Order: sequence, then C-alpha cells, then structure tokens
Amino acid sequence: MDSRYRDPEIETAARHTLVRLQETRLREQVRHAYRATAFYRRKLDAARVKPADLRTLADLARLPFTTKDELKASQADHPLWGDFLAVPFEDCMRIHMTSATTGRSLAVLDTPDDWNAFARCYARSLYAFGVRKRDMVMPAFSYGPWIGYWGGFHAAQELGALVFPAGGFSTDQRIDALLNYPITVLGCTPSYALFIAEQAAKKGIDLATQARIRVTWHTGEPGASIPATKAKIEAAFGAKAYDLPGLTEIAAWGFECDARAGLTHVHEDACYPEVLDEQDRPVKPDETGELVLTSLYRKAMPLVRYRTRDIVRLSDRRCPCGRTLVAFEGGVLARLDDMKKVRGIVVYPRRIEELVRPHDGVDEFQLVFRRVDGLDDILVSVDPSPRLSERERAGLVATLADALRVGLGIRVSVEAVEPGSLPRWEHKARRVKDERTDVPF
Repeated sequence: MDSRYRDPEIETAARHTLVRLQETRLREQVRHAYRATAFYRRKLDAARVKPADLRTLADLARLPFTTKDELKASQADHPLWGDFLAVPFEDCMRIHMTSATTGRSLAVLDTPDDWNAFARCYARSLYAFGVRKRDMVMPAFSYGPWIGYWGGFHAAQELGALVFPAGGFSTDQRIDALLNYPITVLGCTPSYALFIAEQAAKKGIDLATQARIRVTWHTGEPGASIPATKAKIEAAFGAKAYDLPGLTEIAAWGFECDARAGLTHVHEDACYPEVLDEQDRPVKPDETGELVLTSLYRKAMPLVRYRTRDIVRLSDRRCPCGRTLVAFEGGVLARLDDMKKVRGIVVYPRRIEELVRPHDGVDEFQLVFRRVDGLDDILVSVDPSPRLSERERAGLVATLADALRVGLGIRVSVEAVEPGSLPRWEHKARRVKDERTDVPF
C-alpha cells in the first residue's frame, strides 16, 4: 500500500524539528544574500541589520521586506538580471518569467540545485493529490518561459509517472489525446479546464465518461480553491480537482491533500511563511493577513521577506491527513493587487467568482469596473451556455444580479452576451478590466 506522504520526515515533523531546520536554512540564506548581492547589502545596511543578528525565526521581523516592484526596478536599472542575482550567470541553468499585465515580466534564474528543489516541492504536492508512478500525466499549460508547464512536467517525472507533454498542442489535440491515451492526471489553469470541457461538449464529448482522468491539479489562478469552481471542474472530468498555489520567484509553496479538508499545506522546508496584518504584525490562528515568504533554498535569486500580496487565513485546526505543516483555510482568499473599491465597498474579483460559478448555465464571465453617470459600477458580463433559451438567459441575469447584490452589498449591472463571445484562456485568465482612470484601487 502506498504511503500517504512522499517525505514523511518533513510532512509529519515535530514543530521543534522544523524550526531547527528553518533557522539553519534561514541563517544560511541571509548570509548568502548579503554577501553575494548588492541588493540585499543595501537593504540590510539601511535597516542597520547584519546577518549575524539573525539567530532565531523571531529575529526575521528585524529584516526589511522585499517587493516585486523592487525586483522589477532592479532588473530595469541593472539589466538583464538585476543586482539580486547571487551567483555567476554561467552557474544558472533555467530562466522563467512571471506573468505581467503591464510592463516587463520579472525574469527568475535558477541553478540546477534550485530547480531540482522547486521540482521536488511540486512533486510532493502531486503525490499528496494521489498521483503515483502508475499514472499517465498531461501538463496542459502553454510551452514557454512560464513555470507552470515546466514545474508539472518535471514533478511528474520526479514521481516516475509517464508524462504526455502537451505544451505545444491545440485544445482539439489535447481533447483527442484525452480520448485516445490512458491519461489519468491533467494539470492546467482552472479556467482552461472548464474551457477544455466546454469545447469537448460542443463536439458531443463527455470527458467525465469518455476520458480516464481521475485527478486534475490547477495553478496560476485561485479558481480551484473556490468550491463552486472546483465542483464544476470535478463534474466536467469525473475527477478530483486540487489547488496548487505557487510563485515563480519563491516556490510551488502550497498544496491541498487527499483528506480534502479545505486546508492548504505549506512546504515549510522550502519557504518560511509569515502571515501579517495591516500593521505587519503576525496574525493569530483563524485570522487573515498577507502572506510573506522567505526562500529557504534558492541560491541564484534568494528572496527575504517577500510580500506575495496574497491574503490567507491561518488555520487553527489540524488536518485529518496527519501533516504537521502550517496550513491555510481555503488557500489564497484574495490578492491585494486585485482589490477594487466601488462606492466605498471593497470588492475582490475572487468573491464575484464565488457568487457567479454556482449558477448553472454560466460558461464564462468577465468583470468591468467603470463609471456610469459619474458613479462607480461593476458590469458582470455572462457568457451563457448555448443550451439556454432567451427566457432562461433573462432569468439567469436576474438571479445573478440578486445574488451579487446580496453577496457584495452593492448593486451591480449584469448582462448576458452571445454564447461563446467572451475570451477563453490557456494561461492565466484576464477576466477583470478597470476602465476608471482616477481611483487608487
């Protein structure tokens, strides 16, 4: 019988054992970052902190934060890699790019050891989902410098699974492969999973009964941690769907497990998590805050106290799976970068997805934050299933408008567009537009 844990010495470690490991790695990382990069010498000197001052995890609070804007500015001022590259360029073997809605993407370099550690974390996540050597795995992410495809590809190989590389395939080719090959595990963004199922249905194909998928995993977006979105994916593929949150610049830092208890575990041997309130103080269990991560393994580009901008809730309960790792309730709950303010009310796009996805007949949707007659407004455009009649579409619009009003606390505009007219995405979905030009959110 398979073990439930790939690395039980880490996943079920006593807290004092993990703390010793984290403190050792943290001290080494900070010394390395200070010694090898002008970026961190400058930051720590400005904070009047030396690596020798860092003795315990509690001392981490004395160190300054690192932001993505700082890293992008560093690469702009010191092209191509910035002054936070901590090893000779020739010692690096991989380059990945973060996604970016504006400006140049952040380039992230890894040494061979860096990349192998990243892949091991990813493999531990897949193993927790139930992926095994006997599986055939299709990573259906775009082929390119985005880490989602490569992480899944190498993680599946790390587990010894047979990998069906579909990075350069079209959606139709992927559907054909799912029907004709014994592929049991599918990885992609949650938006793309729903799109594959939608395209298959247009061909009269029911992937839940005609394919062999038993596990799907999803990264790049928070959709798979939203119960309604997860349920739609599971119904479409007849499989169990899992969320795998991660950051190109830090690690594939978290994973759900087969207990399916609503918790996201953290790879604490790879990155040290802090959850901080608006005053940058640690939150208590069952409280929410911003996730701040410090890399404990990456040598090419070590990051200390990196502000992820992700909002998480620190769990106050043990997972039935028996893992002792820090866990968050419901994964990533929101992103501070996505926060919008509408008529004095804070709105997160994830919350709108939570309210829209439970409604049958919604194939896709789009959000536009705009001004109408001088007042803020949210337009929710719904791409309805083509099976709905005109009367049913009108009923869907009315039902959604009421659900959004109750769930958000403000009135929003809802419209049904022609079926199939809204864009679909293979990489991260771009569902949100803000047409306002004079708001700070």
